[in-house]
Amino acid sequence: MESPNQQRRRHERFEYHNAVTLRLADGRVITGRADNMGFGGAAMIADEEPSGINVGDHGQIRVTFFGRPSDYPCTIVSIKGMHLGLQIQRSDYQGAPENLLSAK
Repeated sequence: MESPNQQRRRHERFEYHNAVTLRLADGRVITGRADNMGFGGAAMIADEEPSGINVGDHGQIRVTFFGRPSDYPCTIVSIKGMHLGLQIQRSDYQGAPENLLSAK
């Protein structure tokens, strides 16, 4: 049986536990690690509880695939303490091939 989170997502998420960096549009940087990632989004756990950020803030998440850093434009869609939900803006993808982020 699918969980409610799986039902509301268009693209499957995969476990991905590597370091990531979120650079917000205002220049602030949040470091942490990805908990999972998919073609349309990612869950991030910040190294420190972020302050002064809001749902709807824009930025770029930097992820390294096979030793190559890739930046993806994103929007913060949820904040729960140190856990951030990010929606990746797919139309602006640069970097990793699409098939690395989705089995579809």
